[in-house]
Amino acid sequence: MRLSVFVVTMEAGDRMLLGNTLTRQVYALTPAEWALARAGDLSCPQVRELAEFRFLVEPDYDETAQYSRILAIMRTMEPKRTGVSHYTILPTTGCNARCVYCYEENWPVKTMTPETADAVSEFICRTRQMKEIELRWLGGEPLCAPAIISRICRTLRDRGVEFHSTTTTNGSLLTPELLQEALDLWRLRSIQVSMDGAREDYDVRKRYVRPDLHNYDRAMDAVAMLADAGLDVVIRCNYDGENLARVRDFLEDCRKRFPNPERISFYTDQLCQASTSDLFWAAEPMDDYAASLGFRYARKLGRHLPTCVCMADSEGREVVIDPLGGLHACDNRAFEAPLGTVFDAELPAWPKRVTVVAEECRYCPYLPVCTPFPKRGCPMESVGCQARIGLRTKNTLKALLKKDREAEEAENEPDTICP
Repeated sequence: MRLSVFVVTMEAGDRMLLGNTLTRQVYALTPAEWALARAGDLSCPQVRELAEFRFLVEPDYDETAQYSRILAIMRTMEPKRTGVSHYTILPTTGCNARCVYCYEENWPVKTMTPETADAVSEFICRTRQMKEIELRWLGGEPLCAPAIISRICRTLRDRGVEFHSTTTTNGSLLTPELLQEALDLWRLRSIQVSMDGAREDYDVRKRYVRPDLHNYDRAMDAVAMLADAGLDVVIRCNYDGENLARVRDFLEDCRKRFPNPERISFYTDQLCQASTSDLFWAAEPMDDYAASLGFRYARKLGRHLPTCVCMADSEGREVVIDPLGGLHACDNRAFEAPLGTVFDAELPAWPKRVTVVAEECRYCPYLPVCTPFPKRGCPMESVGCQARIGLRTKNTLKALLKKDREAEEAENEPDTICP
């Protein structure tokens, strides 16, 4: 027998970790067990167990076909859902920064009018699922249009709609007053703050319109304010080949400013204009260092095999709304011609799900944690996708190993007698 294509390995001191991206199971093997597993020696009980759980498969086994069958069955067994569960709303494509790498730089600057905001609220009320929905505020910089966000949320609240919000922001426009409104009215649950590494890199790359008002310190203060308010905060550190070496300096500053990072997660994200596989792996030590400082890793694999990873494959359960009320299947494509508008009586025809695996993805170990349809046209994932997901997978294994070792240490601690 041979190792499954979907098995990812990682050395961890005296153990070899094996993670199955299809079944989401993890095994830790000794060097001797690992040698027997590679040889496919079924006389070893541990190796037989690996075969039972499909870490080891027959040489001619078609794992891609297996994945496609499982995905099709899981989608068939999904409970029938009516209505949209996630709305990604762009209240504006305007921004108070002029990031040198912004992939939206050619988008026309538009801000939602109050009339369109009211139409968005009505659209949500007639198309939503009857359970709690999620509103995800994007831009541009969504905090450039807080009145539009509040107008929509106020209408939904008054109509008795159950919802919560998340957002991605540069953080520089956040004030204590706006934070309170976001907590009370927007029902903000989590927030991602986009950073660009150390101060020297941040200032050069963000290029704020008013750097005297909006700057690195304002953004870092916003992270502290959000965490102190009890929100789950994610720091996304954008990098390329020029600033990666100084991300460590940025993390040192984070350690000083956020001494209790229990509510703060961190991850590095390579700029799409500079994506290379080697550079993804070069960022791995930065994620490790952030974890050593107590920051959680933000992008881990889930416990279960998903039936939908990309919003473009959701068949209308996730909807993107642009500032003019146009409807889209993907937030990275919101500048293209819409599929419909919020002024239409019904949802438009949505792209159908795909289960046929793209040929270039057939033997990728990360296929089960990705999406089955070809991503050649995706502006965010078209280059270095295997390295991007591979880094996330390795970080998940590291987090599991750390949790396992902490549990072992707690179990082996001697009992103490209080005086």
